[in-house]
Amino acid sequence: MKSLELLSKIALLAVKTDDFNNQITNILKLIGEYTQVSRTYIFIDNEDSTTTSNEFEWCNTDVDPQIKDLQGIPYEVIPSWRKLLIKDGIVFSKNIFELPEDILAILEPQGILSIIIHPLIIENKLKGFIGFDECKINRKWSEEDLYLLSTISGIISNVYNNHYNLIKIKELSSIDALTNTYNRRFIFNQLEKDFVKYNNSNLIFSVTILDIDHFKQINDTYGHVAGDYILKEFTKVIYNNIRKTDLLGRYGGEEFVIITYNSTRDETVQIISKLLEIIRNKTFIFNNQEIKFTFSAGISDVLFFNKNDITIEKIINLADKRLYKAKETGRNKLVYLGEE
Repeated sequence: MKSLELLSKIALLAVKTDDFNNQITNILKLIGEYTQVSRTYIFIDNEDSTTTSNEFEWCNTDVDPQIKDLQGIPYEVIPSWRKLLIKDGIVFSKNIFELPEDILAILEPQGILSIIIHPLIIENKLKGFIGFDECKINRKWSEEDLYLLSTISGIISNVYNNHYNLIKIKELSSIDALTNTYNRRFIFNQLEKDFVKYNNSNLIFSVTILDIDHFKQINDTYGHVAGDYILKEFTKVIYNNIRKTDLLGRYGGEEFVIITYNSTRDETVQIISKLLEIIRNKTFIFNNQEIKFTFSAGISDVLFFNKNDITIEKIINLADKRLYKAKETGRNKLVYLGEE
């Protein structure tokens, strides 16, 4: 009956819309206190499943934490580990000296005497494992223990699946479907975070709004499919010529926003000037037709404003005014002064 009560508590935690880290931490604590094992933990593999790292850990009284020392462990040093998880669906031993030597070599220094490991199946793949260590005795795990811990591993796999699905949903809701870059809503949410960092730690940044010149003519001359092609290709050119730390988003229509971090206005001018030159000299091919175009841009940065007076709207509006100044004075250029 107590095991059913434990599973009920874990199931309730698993469906809570609580912080994911709190969910897992509290579940491990419940398991540890109920089973009185020495240590319970979760490892998650990297993307190509070549290494694994300890993400969460609960330790009983007088048991030393291991989480800091168990990061990025190559599976090549413990080849038997994944083989057992895949073949048997468990790594289990009342006495670790019965296990293969490669596994023994990593468990013995941690003071482990008995162990149960169950796989975590996430997105239909083996993506890690949940472990239960006993460091005080050679524990005689009962059938009930084995069944209980196997059931719990399934619950935790579901928690991870739900967590990853939520991440994907959030990512999709932040992505522009055509250009596969961030959308306007995400850009504004990000700017809110950037202003907090600027106020707290003086992280400077600049905002550039870019607009493809005479985009309507591209649609009218070559068709809307060609226009969509140009938007996607323009996005690729930008991605390839800004820094990895910078952020690109579609502001709307043929307008885009670039946030350049740790960058003064003059440094951003250099980045955008390079982009201007690349686009001026590039010919895009769509259905054997050559398409050339240019863009205009307006740049503003946080250092232009009084720190106590700056807002998202002000920095965006200034970049927008400078963009339209560029378009009014001939296009195919950037403006980073005036329109205060």
